[in-house]
Amino acid sequence: MNPTPTVAAGPQPASSIRDLARCLACGASLRGESSCPRCGRAYPCSDGILEAIGPLSGRNRIVAAFYDGPGWKRFRPWEQGFLILQGGARKARMEILRHLLIPGRDPARGLEVGIGDGANLDVLPPGWVVHGVDIARTQLQACLRRHPEMTGRLAWAEAECLPFDDATFDACWSIGGFTYYRDHEAALREMCRVTRPGGPVVVADEIPGLHRAGLGHLLGVPSFDAWWLRRLGLDREFVQMVLAFDVDLEAVRTRVWPESSRHRIWHGLGYCFVNT
Repeated sequence: MNPTPTVAAGPQPASSIRDLARCLACGASLRGESSCPRCGRAYPCSDGILEAIGPLSGRNRIVAAFYDGPGWKRFRPWEQGFLILQGGARKARMEILRHLLIPGRDPARGLEVGIGDGANLDVLPPGWVVHGVDIARTQLQACLRRHPEMTGRLAWAEAECLPFDDATFDACWSIGGFTYYRDHEAALREMCRVTRPGGPVVVADEIPGLHRAGLGHLLGVPSFDAWWLRRLGLDREFVQMVLAFDVDLEAVRTRVWPESSRHRIWHGLGYCFVNT
């Protein structure tokens, strides 16, 4: 799917994300226009964010509602505490991003899937031209407040339906969120599709089922696990999704992306899939 890596062609000028986008309905290039020149589907760009998304379903709907709602603000301190336990946010992120930071292979144009508020941008080389997508509009707005230079480089879109032509980016990565994507197989295929042949593709997140180390699971009282997850700030529907999750992500990786490898991160509490 992605053969032996090749050296990137060198820095490219920053492009508006609409210049890079294609229609989700018919696949035609938007050519910078606000609607598809072939089928007419509209692609508005509001507050510097391209809208290339339809009604959300499944886990994507639940996750977007969580990040767009009050639960994320309550949960955020717990996430920051987790990163501190991994040696700090920068160290935790570099366990993953190091797979992109290879001498002689710096990508000129990259795509972060699930960019959130743009926290990973702080540890990437300043010469990179990064674009990003996310299913939570509030997170994209937070990214713009944190990184105003990302105006015109963000899209409200799903990982399973990336609005870009094949081989648009030199590298693609997703850090956090992948475990609860609606369709893991489709997301992996899309990330590889929009990346040039040989470009690095990196996917990382916490391992599923961490709640099974909780007291409720050990005692056979799942309601207790649901209680403490709610206390962390997760809303009821998100907690139900976590407790019911039964996807074998390793099986998905080996079936869809057999040339990739799996790396242990965050003291075994996370995974990182890499195609090189």
